Amino acid sequence: MRAGGRTRRPALAGLCLVEFCSWGVLYYTLPVLGVTITEATGWPSLAVPAVYTLGLLLAAALAPLAGRCVDQFGPRRVMAFGSLVGAAGMILSTTGPSLLVFTLSWCVVGVAQAATLYPPAFSAAHQWFGAGGWPLTVITLAGGISSTALAPVIAGLGDELGWRQAVLVLATGYGVLSTVAAVVLLTPHWRRPERRGREHREYVDTIRRSGAFRASRAALAIAALGLYAVTLTLIPLLTERGVPYREAAVIFGLVGAGQVLGRLAFHPLSRFGDPRSRLLVQVAASAVVITVLGVVHGPLLAFALAAVLAGAVRGAHTLAAATAVSDRWGSEAYATILGRFHAPIAAAMALGPAAGAAVAHLTGSYATAALVFATLTLLAVALIRKA
Repeated sequence: MRAGGRTRRPALAGLCLVEFCSWGVLYYTLPVLGVTITEATGWPSLAVPAVYTLGLLLAAALAPLAGRCVDQFGPRRVMAFGSLVGAAGMILSTTGPSLLVFTLSWCVVGVAQAATLYPPAFSAAHQWFGAGGWPLTVITLAGGISSTALAPVIAGLGDELGWRQAVLVLATGYGVLSTVAAVVLLTPHWRRPERRGREHREYVDTIRRSGAFRASRAALAIAALGLYAVTLTLIPLLTERGVPYREAAVIFGLVGAGQVLGRLAFHPLSRFGDPRSRLLVQVAASAVVITVLGVVHGPLLAFALAAVLAGAVRGAHTLAAATAVSDRWGSEAYATILGRFHAPIAAAMALGPAAGAAVAHLTGSYATAALVFATLTLLAVALIRKA
């Protein structure tokens, strides 16, 4: 950590707490309670997944605005605002039987996700603790373990209280914990960009229009689409290979364990090579693990190792996207540039599960779909020549 790191440790704890709560509650509540909500309301089976995807796409679209706000006002205000808005949106979603109100409410949650998930936290860590380093890894580990810790809690609340009361409890707890963490702990001085007004816009636009920016962003977005399309449809892929559902679910859980390993390995490995070579390795590794998932036929140990490997590459992808900006363009207007860089990557992550299911439907199998995404990701390697 930089000088004064001792006084900034509470800030790192605050960022971890906000990410843990935001990923655990804002991101995972609908996937965990989706079936319960559908059964209780009688809505079409695709309604809740569609609402969830819509909220994620809105969060992706608002990533550039969130980045500008972080540069202008600092992460403390932005993340506290996002925490309050997220809680309000969740509470609103429980107020009536209307699918329209439910949809609009989770769009409000999408606004909150743009203000609270990784990019604002990465921007804060970049300025307070320096580019790269272990703080980014620690933050992503906090976000990563949120599903393991909170998914059983969310499911238990849904079983005991029903989905509406469960969401009310989760929203209230989230609003208090995440907002307090942001307000009380994210207190280090925030340095606004040196360039202001027109000079700032021209500086950002110059970077945004550069070949390196566009190529790097496109390559990572394509890799994200493939990684999330295949890993999040891993259970049907395995069952069509003859793996029983229970074992397939266990293997799917290993993707999360792999993410932790990938994030722990990222920092020491990121010291090697230059920005282009590191990007090349990340995208090429994505293509390789997607291919492995598409061609492996067993035994169970092989499926398990493939899942861990895919999870490790997916976990490293999160950090690769964050450090790609600082590696190339430094710290000036980092939040604004990261917001623009991250938007299509976040959109690809949101569309991944639907894209995976759609391509599997068109091709006749999830394994064939995996090979389609592997080919696309391999083609993305060619973009890195411009990066």
